[in-house]
Amino acid sequence: MSRNRFAAAAASALGIAALVVIPAATAQAAPAEAALGTQSVITKQITFSCTYPLIGARDVPATVTATFPDTVAAGSPIHTTDFSVAVELDSLTLQALSLIGATTVEGTSTAGVDLDVNGTELGVTLPGLTIPVTNIAGPAPVALNITGAVPSLTVKAPGQVDIAIGNTFTGKITPRTATGAETGLGTFDLNCSQNAGQDPSLVSIPVT
Repeated sequence: MSRNRFAAAAASALGIAALVVIPAATAQAAPAEAALGTQSVITKQITFSCTYPLIGARDVPATVTATFPDTVAAGSPIHTTDFSVAVELDSLTLQALSLIGATTVEGTSTAGVDLDVNGTELGVTLPGLTIPVTNIAGPAPVALNITGAVPSLTVKAPGQVDIAIGNTFTGKITPRTATGAETGLGTFDLNCSQNAGQDPSLVSIPVT
């Protein structure tokens, strides 16, 4: 699957309105659902290159986990649950944060998702993901477990939905001292992109 950038997500959504409806509110307008079928927990490991202040670009291993239905009827929403992204901070990153007096980090992030809906490609962004307060004083690597809600996806025609990890991942990170105060770095933007040569595919869901 090709990986798209997400700047044109809204326009793309209008272009495939006859095939798919994305907002969570769509689930309320969909036909009554049959009893939930089987579901599978999907785990995928992928590495991003992220640019930090002070130390520059670092490879950041990430593990994406989510639960997807094994199949879905046309017109019924595809619900993705238990979504999380666990990213690792290596020893150099922890050393740099320690030098500015940080003992915890927290923040928010957005993650890209690539969809192929019956042959029509669409890039979307999951906003509002949460990076909880995480103690970074321990030994490397330290894991940040990022979580958030995923809007439901309704496909109107039978076929197949392929879901893959998007090319970009961003965050707004706030390091804090032991007293809870911000460090001199304040809140910084973390911009990440997938390293080349990886398979970002997550799941293929038949739409019956």
